[in-house]
Amino acid sequence: MSLSEKAGAALEALGLTKSEVRAYVALVGKGPMNASEISRAARIPYSKVYDALQALHTKGWIDEQHSRPILYTAKSPNTAMEEMNSRYGAERKEKELLALKELTGIYENKGEQERPEIWILRGTAQILSQLRSLVLDCRNEMLIALPTAIAPYAEEVVALLMALKEKGVRIEVLTGSDLDKEAVALLSTVAEVRMRNTLYGGGVIADSKQVVLLLGGGETEGAALAIWADHVGLAVFAKDYFQMLWNSEDTKRK
Repeated sequence: MSLSEKAGAALEALGLTKSEVRAYVALVGKGPMNASEISRAARIPYSKVYDALQALHTKGWIDEQHSRPILYTAKSPNTAMEEMNSRYGAERKEKELLALKELTGIYENKGEQERPEIWILRGTAQILSQLRSLVLDCRNEMLIALPTAIAPYAEEVVALLMALKEKGVRIEVLTGSDLDKEAVALLSTVAEVRMRNTLYGGGVIADSKQVVLLLGGGETEGAALAIWADHVGLAVFAKDYFQMLWNSEDTKRK
């Protein structure tokens, strides 16, 4: 019984050559044979049949009987597949670990040299996406200066902060006195809120490590612009400024 073209192509995709496929199929169909018999049955040139048989043996598809002449026997397809998967799986894992180790070293070294410290965020969607990342990373403290222009997105902000509150993170929100009462009440459910008559810009500081500075344009979704910095020095500077405003006489508790 011959093998379909589709099945033959599948075996080749698994790593067998055309000659190896023919030799294995011949052995499966006719039983144990020597190299000369396999050459005729599988229509493989005699000069190439030994290479094919040696490869099949190495890959775990056939057994060799040490006789004269040597007889070759096909392993069952299930056994052959299992041995090949086991062998290739171990080899693949070893190669992956080797490649991963060296590539990680290159990546980390290059990252230290070329990693940018400031990123520009454009549009409300991108800004909110970065804020979600900050929420996931934040462990202890989040300080937020929230301009009035962000009011239309108060619900999204509160939804993000709720996850922080559940983790026990301390949240302080500083906002303008003209923020509508509903938005203020909503924010007060998840954070301590204080208000100022004058609030220039806005931003978020997470664990004194990361900072997002809102540069304006929040009135329309696509125009919003912000800076994200994973820079401790800038985050600490921003926190000091936030605390100065937070404790200022012009700042009122909600």
